[in-house]
Amino acid sequence: MKLSIVIPTYNEKETLPNLIERLYDEIEPLVEELHVVIVDDSSPDGTADLARNLGEKFHKISVIQRPMKMGLGAAYKDGFNHVLEKLDVDLIVQMDADHSHNPSEIAIMIEKIVDYDYIIASRHVPGSSIVGWNARRQMTHSVAGAIARFSAKIDIKDPTSGFRMFKKETLQRVEFDRIHSDGFAFQIEVLYQLKQKDLRGLEVPTTFVNRVEGESKMGGSEILQFIKMCFSYFGKK
Repeated sequence: MKLSIVIPTYNEKETLPNLIERLYDEIEPLVEELHVVIVDDSSPDGTADLARNLGEKFHKISVIQRPMKMGLGAAYKDGFNHVLEKLDVDLIVQMDADHSHNPSEIAIMIEKIVDYDYIIASRHVPGSSIVGWNARRQMTHSVAGAIARFSAKIDIKDPTSGFRMFKKETLQRVEFDRIHSDGFAFQIEVLYQLKQKDLRGLEVPTTFVNRVEGESKMGGSEILQFIKMCFSYFGKK
């Protein structure tokens, strides 16, 4: 079984080395091949160059350097298309570079995905926990998730989770040219398509840790895009 992990980056020079080391220490022994795809938006801190240097130590690291900051959703589109077009893998993971997602949980996803089309590391199933969020952040997250579930009629309890695993044939069925969000609303658009195609997902517990290094990439324009996307689903089946 061959696995690819797509990681969008912007100014993640401080967090990326430890993440890559953990992925190769903990996940590579579990698979036949491990590929890591870094999609960097020309980070001013030199993240792309660092990733290339890491590729000299850890094999099978691809770096896609884009000309400017183009958004999380757009990064995943580019990363997923790169994997589907150029890599021979069976499973594809998406995750953040900021240590919010625990690499060790990928082993559980590998085990569980056998009977499903995709896996969501969910912050809202028994056994999950969130570390480092205040009450306001918890409330914002809960409201955004509720709006997304209601408008897009998605059964997933944590539709905004950015820690996911897909079978290759699952992502091959996603029509990325129909996805218009270049921000985190991309997560909802993908789930909407998966639901329309009757693909089966499973939510597994996760421990989500709020980033302690660097800055959050969430901005006002992304929140507005998310709201517009949710409203666009009203009236659709």
